Amino acid sequence: MASSNSDAEYEISRAQYFMRSDPEQSLAILNKIPHVEKLPDEQQVAFYILKLRTSLTLNYLDDIDPILETLFKLDDKPAFANKIVTILSGTGIWLRKTNYFDAAQHVFSCALKHADKSSQRVSLLISSAIVARYKKDYALAKSIYIEAGNIAMRLDDVRAMATIKNNLGTIAMDQGNIKEAETRFREALSAFQLANNHSGHINSGMNLLFTFVLLNKNIDFLRLHPHISELSNEYPDESKKAYLFWIYSAYQYAQGIKLTEKQSKELLSEFDKLAGPQLKTLIKIHLASLIGIDVPTVAHIATKKFENKSWFNKVLSCNW
Repeated sequence: MASSNSDAEYEISRAQYFMRSDPEQSLAILNKIPHVEKLPDEQQVAFYILKLRTSLTLNYLDDIDPILETLFKLDDKPAFANKIVTILSGTGIWLRKTNYFDAAQHVFSCALKHADKSSQRVSLLISSAIVARYKKDYALAKSIYIEAGNIAMRLDDVRAMATIKNNLGTIAMDQGNIKEAETRFREALSAFQLANNHSGHINSGMNLLFTFVLLNKNIDFLRLHPHISELSNEYPDESKKAYLFWIYSAYQYAQGIKLTEKQSKELLSEFDKLAGPQLKTLIKIHLASLIGIDVPTVAHIATKKFENKSWFNKVLSCNW
């Protein structure tokens, strides 16, 4: 157990180390640090930022509201101001993942005002483009990705370029351009592997497998599936596992393997675990119709109005 500031600092640095490769381990380390409120401001801010980012990665969205409430109570501290862009970025991503699209755009706009590094601008532009896609403003999303991509190329930021390629692939899928989506996802997978980004590697790999099913690229599917399946099994995200289960079931069906009643029921229960209405819609249109399973109608949630919590009012004024 961490019993002093130096112990806490060491544990926070360990959690930081595991954040991308093993976010569950990172979160477990953070949850064992006692008396966080007694730590110096810098360590408190670092702690809550890491907890925010790991919870986002693992889609533990219900855990994030109290994290933000506590974190924004430190907003008058220099330690908070020093990390304002990171804090606002995570806050905006949470708002987007919980369908508060307009609120998310406000947060990203505020963050862009404070971003003094090109790398920060890339990340925030990517986040803004994702919101534009969720609002079905594809022209705006693509133009933002072009701007972000130009900066990422200048910085030689492989992970950002991978994310942009993957997200352009999802837009192509939304618009029914499966062949273009395949090309984008191939590029994304290669780049995520170079960047050693596990979550992106799995996401782009699954997206690519999805296109292989739709394009009847069976040999490509069989080459890639075992690798992505193994990575997914090691990764504690039920929505990813549900996505892969749907993809593999559709592949089996396309090969003439009839699904059992048990598998059909499991597909319905796994459908509920899929992350977000965008993915559910793609699964419903392309895979559920292929297999012949009647999944629930996907409610595309109109942007929700965010209740004006005190910390969100601070974001709206954006005076840091």
